[in-house]
Amino acid sequence: MKTGPACARYLLPAVLLAVALLAVIAGCASNSQAPSGGPQGVPGQDQAAFIAAANDCADANLTVSEDVGTFRYTSRQGCIFTKTLVRLNASESQAMKTMLEGKSMTCGYAKGAFDPRLVTSLVGGMEYCTGDLKDAIAQLIVFT
Repeated sequence: MKTGPACARYLLPAVLLAVALLAVIAGCASNSQAPSGGPQGVPGQDQAAFIAAANDCADANLTVSEDVGTFRYTSRQGCIFTKTLVRLNASESQAMKTMLEGKSMTCGYAKGAFDPRLVTSLVGGMEYCTGDLKDAIAQLIVFT
């Protein structure tokens, strides 16, 4: 692969855009709230309790407000996990909101083998998931 000044002129902006986009989308957990029937406790511990319940394929719900927006996680018997991006923060562009808000993905897994990255990151662990949220994230990754 040729990597002279002409290539660097195009490669560097593309890499910076991709890193910036992933940083905006990924965000860091800042507040956690568990609706009734879900894990309860201190922020941070809520995610750990949800992950433990999901790993046991138990029914659990968790809503997490992060820097980028609000996510809802659901675990059901039969080892089914659903991740929904409920809403993006107001600072996000309308195009991003249209592309991502209200979208969900569903993932199946084996009992005892829940991938915690499904809760702790935006893209981690989604290779065995389906749904419009996964499709939208994949489009963002491809186009950056």
